[in-house]
Amino acid sequence: MIVTTVLIGLVITLATFLLWYFYNIFQYWKNRGVPYLKPLFIPFGNTLDLYMGKITFGEVFSNAYLEFKRRGEKHGGIFYMNTPVYIPVDPDIIKKIVISDAHYFPNHAMYVNPKEDILSGHLFNLEDARWRELRVKTPSIFTTSKMKKMFVIMKNMVDPFKLWLDNFAETGEPAEIKSVLSRFTTDIISACAFGIETKTLQKENEELLHHGRQFFDSQWKLFNNTWVVTVPREILKKLKFRIFPKSTEEFIVNMFTKIYRYRKENNINRNDLTDTLMRLTERRDDELDYTGKKAIEPMDLNEFSAQMYLFFCAGFETSSSTLSFALYELSKNPDCQDKLRQEIQKTMAKHDNNLTYEAVMEMKYLEHVVDETLRMYPIFPIVARECKQDYPIPGTDFTLEKGTFVMVTNMGIQRDPEYYPDPLQFDPERWTYENSLGRPFVANLPFGEGPRICVGKRFGLLQTKLGLITVIKDYKVSLSDKTTQGFQFVSHQLILRKKGDVWLQIQKINE
Repeated sequence: MIVTTVLIGLVITLATFLLWYFYNIFQYWKNRGVPYLKPLFIPFGNTLDLYMGKITFGEVFSNAYLEFKRRGEKHGGIFYMNTPVYIPVDPDIIKKIVISDAHYFPNHAMYVNPKEDILSGHLFNLEDARWRELRVKTPSIFTTSKMKKMFVIMKNMVDPFKLWLDNFAETGEPAEIKSVLSRFTTDIISACAFGIETKTLQKENEELLHHGRQFFDSQWKLFNNTWVVTVPREILKKLKFRIFPKSTEEFIVNMFTKIYRYRKENNINRNDLTDTLMRLTERRDDELDYTGKKAIEPMDLNEFSAQMYLFFCAGFETSSSTLSFALYELSKNPDCQDKLRQEIQKTMAKHDNNLTYEAVMEMKYLEHVVDETLRMYPIFPIVARECKQDYPIPGTDFTLEKGTFVMVTNMGIQRDPEYYPDPLQFDPERWTYENSLGRPFVANLPFGEGPRICVGKRFGLLQTKLGLITVIKDYKVSLSDKTTQGFQFVSHQLILRKKGDVWLQIQKINE
């Protein structure tokens, strides 16, 4: 009886403490005079629907943005479980945070622990001085002259890709298009950035595809996001928390170490991404850090492998997802598909039916199709930042505290009906010069913006355009009955993926 009484007392005490703790946490925005969404359920804050599988990580913040916008607020706060998160709404505030005052918000606040979790130490996660040291070296990889050379390499993947398309057209079997596109973009990034033939379109190197997908499946799955957002990093380090599976780490480090040593031993220089990163593994007087005053601290092979892994995974997954969404929408909107096909054929005729870099750059409707796809489906639907020092929010009397999470929701902005009427309707005409006038600069952020803008943006756009040209020029696509009706995103992933595969019927167009 006494034991039972003690246990009941302990339970009541613990429950009382938890109620007191969360009550105080959930007063955070109210006490600071910031509009906020009332937490729905302890301990989930405003994320109960996320953990019930009803919405995605990106939609948590997108929905909050749209609600604050509906209320006429400049900004607002929500709670990711026990963590206060600031959401800017006013475009001037957003522009300040991601561009002009970016020095207050230099980091993504993602988990990085290269000592225990080697692959977490990649450029996207790196912070402060080390991020600046490496970031300043990467734009030279994607100059116009290098993009033109890469495009010649990219085109080598067109014929193997068309063999898949021809097979589906001949048999009439529906194509689960995302898996095919992943092979196409994997072979492109491998050839352009690393100088290797992966031949995944020929069904080789299946293990590479598996470990490549782990970058997104592991780094940004809901379970890991929860730990990273709600638990202090130092505690995670003490717990030896890992983002990436050990098997993936071993495979990737081994693969890129072999590439490094092969180039060294054979004195190979291709002036590509691999060469650029290899230079940073040696101390050189001409490789200065971001201050321009001292030599950059060299990378070891583990850090080299982490950077290579980032570019590999970002290079194949984001573009294949964008292509998948674009073909999904073009299948639903045959008028847009026909207009794009006409532009492709007309432009190529001007170039003697040779697909050149210059021809691709002339295809304005193609550019509009890609822009509209990225507007509706920003593969990475948030632009996350951490406030590094107290920051007075412009146009308000509120000061954001050091250490506060900031979520600029590009998904919310890009589905804001003020900027994009009928935002769920696919309409490439939104992106004509005339229709773009008057929109705030930050109304479109699929690649982020400011110092942290995606360094591979030009590469991703180019291979996405090449994929669309390859499909739409010679094939008509329509949705198969195997494609699930309606549309939902996969709820347990941060990056946007359609729930249920996109299955297309592919019909070859007779020339």
